[in-house]
Formats: sequence, C-alpha cells, structure tokens
Amino acid sequence: MSIVRGLACFTIASIALISELTFAAPAKAFDFSIFVDPEDNYIDASAFLARGGFVPVPVIITEPAVDGGFGVIGQFVGTPQGPGDQPPRTMIGLARTGNGSTAGGIMRSGNLREGDVRYKMGLGKANMTVPIFPFGLDQSIDYSNKNLATFASARMRLGDSDFWAGPRLVYRRTDLSLGADAELGPIASRVRDVINDLFDSKQYVALGASLHYDTRNNPISPTNGINAVFKYDLYDDAFGSDADFGIGQFAVASFTEFGDEWSFGVLSKYKWTSGDNPFFTSPSVDLRGVQSGRYAGDAAYSTEIQLRKQITDRWAAVAFGGYGETRVTDSRLYEAEDDIWTYGAGVRYRLARQIGLDVGLDLAMGPEDSIFYIQFGHAWGREMD
Repeated sequence: MSIVRGLACFTIASIALISELTFAAPAKAFDFSIFVDPEDNYIDASAFLARGGFVPVPVIITEPAVDGGFGVIGQFVGTPQGPGDQPPRTMIGLARTGNGSTAGGIMRSGNLREGDVRYKMGLGKANMTVPIFPFGLDQSIDYSNKNLATFASARMRLGDSDFWAGPRLVYRRTDLSLGADAELGPIASRVRDVINDLFDSKQYVALGASLHYDTRNNPISPTNGINAVFKYDLYDDAFGSDADFGIGQFAVASFTEFGDEWSFGVLSKYKWTSGDNPFFTSPSVDLRGVQSGRYAGDAAYSTEIQLRKQITDRWAAVAFGGYGETRVTDSRLYEAEDDIWTYGAGVRYRLARQIGLDVGLDLAMGPEDSIFYIQFGHAWGREMD
C-alpha cells in the first residue's frame, strides 16, 4: 500500500506545486489543508476539485515494443449534479516513448439539460511507431502512423429509464509508412505487399450511433450496477471517407456488492469489423497484461473478472483475471488466436471521497509480458461510457 500512498502523495504534491506556481500570490503560502479531508484527516482532493482544480496523473508506458516512455494527463474533474450522475471532466495529455513516438490530445465530457443529455468530444494528434504481429507469427513488424483524429458523441436519456441513445461522429487522417524495401526482411516485405494501398495519406469519416444502459452507483469507480454499451460506426465515401467499412462494439460491465467490503465485477467485450477496413482499425484483445494490438483480427472477444476487497474506508485491494480470443474470416494479415489468459493484482486509494475517485497500481501478467498500470478511476473506464 505504501506504493499507492506514494502515488497519492506525488499527485497531491504535483497539484500543489502547479497551483502555487500558477495561481497563488507571491506573498501568500499555499494552503495544503485543502488536500486533507476533515472527516478522517486523510489525503483527499475533493475540495480542490470542487473549486476547479485538476489532478496531474503520471502515465508510465511499460510496453517494450515502444522502449517504454512517460506522459502526463491533466484531469479536471467536476462535482456530479446528483448521485450516480457522471461528473464533468476534461483531460489534457502528452506522452513520449523511448522509440521517439509522441502523442497528445484533449477530451471533454459533461452533461446538459440537468443530466438528461451526456456528451463527449476529443481531439488528438500522434506520430507513433508501433508493432503489428502478422500472419500468426511471434515476430513483430513496426510501422509508423502520423494520425490526426477527432470525435464527438451525444446521448439522451430515453424517458425516465436507465437507457440512453444518441449519434456519433468520427474523423481521422493517417499517413502510414513501413520503411524502404531495402531495409526490410522477407516478413516485412510481405506485409508491405498486403497494405501497400494504405501508404498514401488517407482520411476516414464515420457516422454512427450508440445505445447505453447504466445503473452504476458510481460512474468513475463503480462497485454495484450494470453498464452496457453498443456502438456502431459506418465509414462511407458518402461522408468523405477513403474506405467503406463498419466497426461495431458491444461491452457489458456488471458489478455486484457482497456486504460492505467485497465487490465482484465482470467485463465482457466483443468488437468486430466489416468491409474494407484498414488493418490498424482491426479489433484486438484488450486485457491487462496483453500488449496493445498483440492479438488482432476481424473480431476480438475478451472478458475480465475483478474481485475487490475494501480494507479501510480509503484502501482497497483488487485481484483480476482475463481471457481473450480473436476471429478471422478474410484477413490477409492476421490469423485467429485463442487461449489468451491473463491475471494480476493491485491496490486502490480513494483520492476524492466526495466523487468516489480511486487511484491505484496494478501488476498484470500475460502470455508474454508483465505490465504495470497506473489507474485513475476504474481500470475498465475506457470501455464504460
């Protein structure tokens, strides 16, 4: 637990330093008491966030494919309007890896019409060198992708129910490269032949829709309730897209509390593509302990379970395990994979009691690597919406 306490202290110290340098008057010392909860005297960021502050979250990149790296995400989290409501949030992030890849972006989510409309939008730019694992081989091939992407989505509550629905818009421009043939081995040259038509600058534009069901007791770090999300994006030349294809995803996260100390969660996700989708949009197994994009295909399924034990009002421990597989129908680049198992454990600290925000560390073991993760909110936050 001392590691996560150190993370919390580092976060608080970063907040205090940035705030003092940015907002405080030169003659007035920063008041650190704003980071102490008067109810239990523990480190807490609730009061600071309530007055418009932000939490800088360090991002430690541990994947060996990009030679490690580091980044920072500034999280501006507001106070939710009511119990179970999503708090307004703005995230600004920058990252750089050991192989020279860079990425940055901004995302905003919030509520309108007294919480009956929820929206999310983002803009990001990246110059990434990342691996693919073609033809079912263990050997990876690196490719570079200069990528500019933006998206926007909104959903409205259907009557007085827990169902939500709304439109989506996605735009991305890519500039792909794989290197000169003289510098490539036979496997990379084979990959080049397969994806040669993608090397020119391309743009992909999609219109989509989503359907949501949400009964979580806390949208940031839930311990009870269900969050189900169905999304489908259609890329078509009628919208200005250089390729016609579809991407669909269905994810269900379920949480059940057992008494005051135990909570059990299950996340299952299935993602698929149809049509002439570029290889870098292919679904991949998404589990803690699996390198991003390591197992990809025309469809990917993954499920993960997590058991949480609340040790004190502030501290909790988690243990988790997962399984994944991919399916391939007509891909020239990927082969189907199954029996992908992962497991791991972590600790959590309740950094902002009033909005239910946890931070923590996980160590996950997969088929190839052991990977550390810094968590801000729930580990499944990207899949929940």
